Amino acid sequence: MKRFQVEEGTVQETLMMPLYGRVYCEEHFPKTFPNKPAKEIAAKVDYDFRKVNSSELNMVTWALRARMLQDAAKDYLTEHPRATIINLGCGLDLSFGEIDNGACRLINMDLPDVIEARERIVNCQAREMNLAADLMDFSWMKRIQEGPYGVNVSDGVFVICGGVLMYFHTEQMKRFFLALAEAFPGGGICFDGENQRGLKKSNRIVEKTGNGSRIYFPIEDSRALFSSWGDCFQNVKERPLPAYLRNSREVPLKWKLILSMGMRLGIVKIIDVSFRNG
Repeated sequence: MKRFQVEEGTVQETLMMPLYGRVYCEEHFPKTFPNKPAKEIAAKVDYDFRKVNSSELNMVTWALRARMLQDAAKDYLTEHPRATIINLGCGLDLSFGEIDNGACRLINMDLPDVIEARERIVNCQAREMNLAADLMDFSWMKRIQEGPYGVNVSDGVFVICGGVLMYFHTEQMKRFFLALAEAFPGGGICFDGENQRGLKKSNRIVEKTGNGSRIYFPIEDSRALFSSWGDCFQNVKERPLPAYLRNSREVPLKWKLILSMGMRLGIVKIIDVSFRNG
């Protein structure tokens, strides 16, 4: 089979970093971050992964974020087994195989050029579909309830979103979350964020290296923030460092300590938000 050619400087190349992070962690920490499908996808790609010049800490962080978002989706599915999970900003993420309960559905959503690349590399499973859309064009929230998608909101809708929302401005995110809560009552979202301290640190790295984009959406107190936006948000919580990482004998202690401290200080956050039903 001819492998997918990744051209330098394209959106396809940006998809290689988190993919390689999951592959790296599956190879080095397989009991903590098992992810054989990521290795299978990487084998379909013609790309020199040595170009991913990133630290082992970043690899662990990418893998941890993916797994914690999967944990949140699985928690939602325990109460809403026929729900639709929306993987927003999906890239080449393969979360459906990890969260599938045999009854749920999943929609992988990203910008058109990303979905085009994804469809050339990753095959959808049963009850899995792709959607090319801009998350800030809120018409997609209606589109998935019609046509081939046919999402039944009463069955539940839960969004997982990693490495995306922090790059928008706070007012944009307020409109986005309010639109989500209105479109999917009884649903929810899990996403990653940073506080002001984390934002400044990330932006200094961008300025120094020229790699990446600036962050504009800091979250200090997630409960206070969503409460100020409206009473349609409830059960807002920040997920703690999971036991499978704390107790891991594979992952170096220094990375566990850094991530634990980062989450305690709010520099790294995985945030759950539920939407009021009616």
